[in-house]
Amino acid sequence: MNQRLYTFPADGGSDPSIIPEFLPELKSTCPLNGDVNVRLLINRGNAQVFDIQILQNIRGGFAVLQSDAALYQDEATRSVVDSYFGGLIGPSFEADFVNSMVRMGRIGVLTGLQGTIRTTCSAFN
Repeated sequence: MNQRLYTFPADGGSDPSIIPEFLPELKSTCPLNGDVNVRLLINRGNAQVFDIQILQNIRGGFAVLQSDAALYQDEATRSVVDSYFGGLIGPSFEADFVNSMVRMGRIGVLTGLQGTIRTTCSAFN
């Protein structure tokens, strides 16, 4: 997050994809040389629920993660994001997300003695 807020490669400042109204909020939560263990809410609508609100945040310029912001900057993926807001008949974000997580769980799965389950997600055992 520090790189995105303070030393973004393009000009050494903040990531230009962060809307100006959102930048002070992110910087106050993640001050330069601050605690790197601070947790950011990636879903501003409801911290307890992961739902289509995250896509609304991304569309509105409130993407916390650079990878999320990139979803709406690229023409190909922007149309995918927008497809979830087309009306009553169309793809379901929640169902698609579940299916994609199941598929990703099958990528390069290490089993037996080759793999480990992390006790803390952000650290190796």
